[in-house]
Amino acid sequence: MSSPSSPALQQLDRLDKSSPDFQDKLSNILYGQDYVRCVQNLQDGDPAWLVDYLSDVRFRIPLSCSPLKLA
Repeated sequence: MSSPSSPALQQLDRLDKSSPDFQDKLSNILYGQDYVRCVQNLQDGDPAWLVDYLSDVRFRIPLSCSPLKLA
């Protein structure tokens, strides 16, 4: 996979996926203003790069609701 041209995506590319704080750093980037602006204007190979990157990342999503009740 080639490197992205967008600075916001380059931040993602530089993250160490094996780092214990990877999830927090990933969240900070994905919810940051630079990323939001970047995603609206992706060009060239950046959309494909982003899809490939995110498909390789396992993201922990905290559940804010109570567990489901089984009937």
